[in-house]
Amino acid sequence: MSAHRAAAGLERFLGDPRERASHVSFHAQVRSDEREELAVPAVDALREWGFPDFLVPREAGGRLRSIDELLQLWRVLARRDLALTVGYGATLLGALPVWHWGDDRQRSRVAELIGAGGFGSFGLSERDHGSDLLASELVAEPAGDEEGYLLSGTKWPIGNATRGRFATLFARTGSGPRGFSMLLLDKENSATDRWRCEPRVPTMGLRSGDLSGITFDRCPFPERALVGRQGLGLEEVLKTLQITRTLITSLSLGAADTALRVALGHARDRRLYGRSVYAIPVIRDQLVSAYLDILIAECVAIPTARAVSLAPERLSLWSAIAKYAVPVLTDEVIAAMSAVLGARHFLRDDVADGVFQKLMRDHSIVSVFEGTTHVNLHVVAGQLPSLLRDDVPRDGGAVSTAGLFSRSGRAPDWNPRASRLRLTNRGFDEITQSWAEAVATVGKLCAEGASGPAGPLAAGLTDVLGALDTLWSRQRTDVQEVLAEEGSLHSGVRGFELARRHCLLHAAACCLHTWLANRQEQGTFLGDGTWLLLCLHRILGRLDPAALRGESPHAPVVEREMLRCLMENELFSLTPFALGGSR
Repeated sequence: MSAHRAAAGLERFLGDPRERASHVSFHAQVRSDEREELAVPAVDALREWGFPDFLVPREAGGRLRSIDELLQLWRVLARRDLALTVGYGATLLGALPVWHWGDDRQRSRVAELIGAGGFGSFGLSERDHGSDLLASELVAEPAGDEEGYLLSGTKWPIGNATRGRFATLFARTGSGPRGFSMLLLDKENSATDRWRCEPRVPTMGLRSGDLSGITFDRCPFPERALVGRQGLGLEEVLKTLQITRTLITSLSLGAADTALRVALGHARDRRLYGRSVYAIPVIRDQLVSAYLDILIAECVAIPTARAVSLAPERLSLWSAIAKYAVPVLTDEVIAAMSAVLGARHFLRDDVADGVFQKLMRDHSIVSVFEGTTHVNLHVVAGQLPSLLRDDVPRDGGAVSTAGLFSRSGRAPDWNPRASRLRLTNRGFDEITQSWAEAVATVGKLCAEGASGPAGPLAAGLTDVLGALDTLWSRQRTDVQEVLAEEGSLHSGVRGFELARRHCLLHAAACCLHTWLANRQEQGTFLGDGTWLLLCLHRILGRLDPAALRGESPHAPVVEREMLRCLMENELFSLTPFALGGSR
């Protein structure tokens, strides 16, 4: 089952969320949100379809084949309700250490709980320490004469802490970075008088979710509760977050699709000043720009998800870039679409049953999950100097960009037991380090087509790639300058700005590689270079606002595809498929 096939199957089953009779409708989800309650009918419907099985790898008895498949499934659910998707996301986060490092008994038990519809949790955050993992105070002391541990302390706030039937817990078992371990809490088989759930936390968004905590008072944990090896908890956490950072992009992609779909539909139906709102040039430009941002975000997210199977050694950097870039792009899409909706975006029960205001609140926290934007930029800044060294061998990883970016090929099955995740990329980055080669290939293709019908498109691509190439050179120079003056990219604002710039240049490289890997799809929007030109121009405008020179003459081609996806009820994507309710 391909990634799109599974997602399309879930779409068909769930139906059109605008219809109140569908399994997961906007109306029902907004009402559950207002009551701050779990949408039980939606959970039951997802269980009926078998959605929880896609949180369990095949070798553990589930149906999860690859992370790019799961990304598409979550995208389908997230376009209906982010809070519900986050609940399943927290469950996978709690299960991932078990899938990677747990023993057979632990894997079997967690698979059983998830398969029965149970939620899970990941006990990482603490009230006074947030993302400062080395300051964590949940302590697992030796149990004296008996084997195992006595756990004391509180994890708060964490997703599904109360609702979850199991949790993996990051606990101190020694001193220093090697003084942390992961423990598995099975709530049904534990000393229930030695732990308690903390009250649910009221939140601005995700109101139907469960954000709470767990407190332990010398709670006994048997030695078999240890996940992996004692002392490797910090490494296990950092590697786990590489995968969940990647998957979080699906939340943003789903939210962006709904934001654009609601705003675009409203703009076409709403009449002001004797014409449709869509006919107003600035409104139309905002909508087309949002569509381009979705395509850019998708070009970043999908190869990162495929890298979990194809190039896990690169995920420490690529997942941080994706986790920074995709939610930020989506925040901009949502803000622009709220301007298109005008006063209607502020109403809690109007356009599309009031889903837009819920979506705005829910997505505002996505950039904080699995490390804030600053945390992820810190990761990028830490690796940036080694990526731009002239002496880094370019053949060290043998990672195929064609395999990462192909929309027709299938990624190998993901086997978490054979994980090759690493804590750094060690200077390798096939996506950006092949930029010059990719530009040369496109330049050759443009030269071949310059005298034909595609001449204006070829000229536009040549110009925008030349401008981006100049920025790549400036990036290298600026990094070297900051290193010479400050010693690292972590010590000041300039280093973080260079990390942000690298994320945008990485996005440009992803767009370029996506087109090169799929240009043989003749006669399709994906194979056409028009979207590439406009996406690169959009990125260039963010890097150098002075480069913006009005509306592109190629914009109508992209606009027509956006409108086609709306009218034919297909996903806003370079590889769209029919959405629920389509005939």
